[in-house]
Amino acid sequence: MPRILIMNAGTAQMSGGDLTATQLSLPANSACRSAWFAQEGDLIVSPVVIPADLLSFIGATLNFDASSLSTLVPEGARESQILNDCTLLSNTLVERLNGHIRQKSSWRMSPCYSSEGVARLAALLSIPQSGDDFALQRGPDLLNRKSHFRQLATSVALPLPNGCATTDSNELFKAVTSLRSETGSVIVKLDNGAGGIGNIILTGNESGPLPGARDTRTIAWPSFDPEALWSEMTTASCKTLVVESYHLAHALFYLEYEIEEDGSIAFINSGNIRLRRSKDRSERALIWIGLELPSDLTNEQWLAAQAHAYRFVELARTLGYRGMINIDGIFASDGRLFFNEANGRWGGGSVLHSIAVRLLGIDYSGRHVISSVRNVRLCSLQAALDRFVRYGFLFDGRRKEGVIPLAVDQEAGTVECLVIARDRAAARNLQHRLLTMVT
Repeated sequence: MPRILIMNAGTAQMSGGDLTATQLSLPANSACRSAWFAQEGDLIVSPVVIPADLLSFIGATLNFDASSLSTLVPEGARESQILNDCTLLSNTLVERLNGHIRQKSSWRMSPCYSSEGVARLAALLSIPQSGDDFALQRGPDLLNRKSHFRQLATSVALPLPNGCATTDSNELFKAVTSLRSETGSVIVKLDNGAGGIGNIILTGNESGPLPGARDTRTIAWPSFDPEALWSEMTTASCKTLVVESYHLAHALFYLEYEIEEDGSIAFINSGNIRLRRSKDRSERALIWIGLELPSDLTNEQWLAAQAHAYRFVELARTLGYRGMINIDGIFASDGRLFFNEANGRWGGGSVLHSIAVRLLGIDYSGRHVISSVRNVRLCSLQAALDRFVRYGFLFDGRRKEGVIPLAVDQEAGTVECLVIARDRAAARNLQHRLLTMVT
C-alpha cells in the first residue's frame, strides 16, 4: 500500500514557535534524510525540494524505481522550511493531494509527527487510521514536553533524576538551589526544546562542555541570577522550564518502539548517542557525531532499561497514541539508570534502522553495526560518491559493508553518512577515516 510521507519535523508541537536560525535549518536537512524511508509508489510531502539525484540514488541503493515516487512542496512551506498544520490544511495542498491519491485505491499516512493537522488532513482525504482521535485532541504533544514526560514517567515509576517543572523565575531559583546539592550540577531544560538546544547545565565545578546541553556554565552559586536565566531561556510560546539534578553519564542511549494501529507494541531499535569535544576549546557544547546501532549496553543494563521503557510505551498506548516513540536514557558514572525524555515521533535512528533492514535483513543487529556520521566535509552528493569510490568506502551490496551518503547540508558544506560494518571496531575505524579525509 503506498504511503503519504509527511516530513513535518521542527514544527511548533516539537520545538515551540520561536526557532533560532540553527533550529530552522534542521527540518530542511531532516526532510532530505527522511526521504530514505521512501518505497515504490510513495508520495513525499516536504517543506523543501528533495534533490532528484538524491532520490535516484536512494532508489538505486534500496533497489526500487525512484521514478515511481512523487513529491509535493507546499507553497506555504518554502520560506519557513517548516511543514506546519496550517500549510498541511491549505486548500491548495488538499486539492493537489486529492488529485494524486485518486490514481490509486488505498493509501496510508506516515508523518514524522502525528499532529492535529495531520489527523484533519487524513479525514479530508478519507484515509482512516487508528490514533487520529488522540491526535485531534493534540494528545501527542504530551509525549514531546519535558514537564509532561516527568509527570507520565512518574506514574509508571521510571527512574528519573530528581527535578521539577517551574513556571517563573522564583520557582526556578528555588529548584536550582534545592537540586544543586545532590551532584553539584543541575540541568535546566526548555519544556519544548528539541535536540538539547533548549538545555543549559549549571555547575559549581570547573568543567568543559557536558552532554545534553547547548551550554555548560560554571557559576558561583550565591551569585546565580534566576531572572536573567529565565529571560534568556523562555520564549513567547514557552514559559515552562524543567530543572533536574545533573548526573555524569557513563553511557548515553535511546530505545525506539512502534505502537501499531492495532495497539501492539514492537521494539524497533536501540542505539548509542555519540558526542565529542570541539577542537575549539571556547565551544560550550559537545558536537553530536551521530548514532550507533545497536547500543553497546551490557545484557544487565539492556534488560533493566527495556523493562522500564516498555511500561512507558504501554502507558502511551493506553492514552491512545499510535506511531513511533523513542525514549532517551543514561547509565550514570555510578551505575544508576535515569531516563531523560521521550518523543512521540520519528527518532534520529528511525531512518537508519529502516535502511539497515532493507539492505541487511530484520536481524541485522546480530551481524552488523551501523552508525551515522555527521559533518563529513563534502559539498555535494556527487562529490561524496566520487570520493568514496576513490577511497574504497562506498557501500558494497555483496559484501554488505561500506558507507552510504544520506543527505547534504548545502549551507554547512557537509554530508551525513551511514556506515555499515561487521563489528563496532570496524565501524568506528571507518568513521574516523571519513572525518579525517583530505581533499
